[in-house]
Amino acid sequence: MVVAKVTAVPIEELIKKHSDVDPFLIKKWERIFSLFFDRNASHQVDWGDFYLVVKKVRDIYGAESVQTDFAKKSLAALWEGLCSIADADKDQLISIDEWIGLLKKTNAQTEPKWFKDYQNFMFKLFDVSCDGVMDLAEYTDGMNTYGFDQAECDAAFHKFSVDKKGQYVPQMKPETWNTYFHQLFYSTNKADLGNNLFGILDF
Repeated sequence: MVVAKVTAVPIEELIKKHSDVDPFLIKKWERIFSLFFDRNASHQVDWGDFYLVVKKVRDIYGAESVQTDFAKKSLAALWEGLCSIADADKDQLISIDEWIGLLKKTNAQTEPKWFKDYQNFMFKLFDVSCDGVMDLAEYTDGMNTYGFDQAECDAAFHKFSVDKKGQYVPQMKPETWNTYFHQLFYSTNKADLGNNLFGILDF
């Protein structure tokens, strides 16, 4: 299949087009789409983007690692799930508008299977020791998969991995991760720590 080159849609245009959604959410959804799904910068998501993530996981953790095996199985299932509900024109490509349309139909109270799968995939990918908690080193390795450097990872982890008093917590539990994951996708409160789960926001 030959894929036509697609021009990136300016964020201002997306905000205007989806005026029924808080602009802050549109900015976050576009960032997630670009950084974590559209890995080949085609401005559309296809299986090739997911394969690039698997390849990066293999490069970082090793071909025979638990992380690589998990990534192969989980991303294949996630891609099939996303296509079944987001690929409106059935062209095996998910555009930024289809992505936003998908998220507009969901929220933190009615999260679909694909969202839970993605949430769990990311935590398990990062939890290299498989001990049920995530520390800075594991978070950094996981974020390296998506092109973040040590300084960016350190700054983000120290910003969100804190207790109710704002004191640094060296390990993060799945429950906290899930809360932050929901905040990243659905919160319109710019002060919520989960907004910085995948790097400190600059908007």
